[in-house]
Amino acid sequence: MPLEMNYKDALKYSMKLCSKSERCRSEVREKLAGFGVRDSDTEKVLAELEKEKFIDESRYASMFAADKLRFNKWGKIKIRYILNQKKIPAEIIDRALGDMDPIQYAELLRQELVKKKRTIRSGSSWEKRNKLFRFASQRGFESDLIREVLDREFD
Repeated sequence: MPLEMNYKDALKYSMKLCSKSERCRSEVREKLAGFGVRDSDTEKVLAELEKEKFIDESRYASMFAADKLRFNKWGKIKIRYILNQKKIPAEIIDRALGDMDPIQYAELLRQELVKKKRTIRSGSSWEKRNKLFRFASQRGFESDLIREVLDREFD
């Protein structure tokens, strides 16, 4: 690829990129910057991609949140943090996280804690509980929910 891409090539490249997997504006902007595309051309490319539905921030946020929950077993806090880093607007993030079923979300946390508990060998019940709490916190689950699940399942 040339060191500096013109608008036409940038649009063609971006369309190909977005047709392979879901992308957000910031990811496409980053890719194009790496190819030396001018900012004005990048904005035109992004506008065209949105017009043609190659990019949709709401669709991206919903799919990202669902995938990270299902495959990575991440909690809402971690998902929100990553989406914020990708410059997704807060109201879109709220909508994507609000679409999650709270019962399935709590059940996923419970299953992950049960799996983790089997691997914890040492310590008192208090130490085990602390380790489970830290584990779930690092995964991005909310403190209140973690306590609720721990109280219900592990006491």
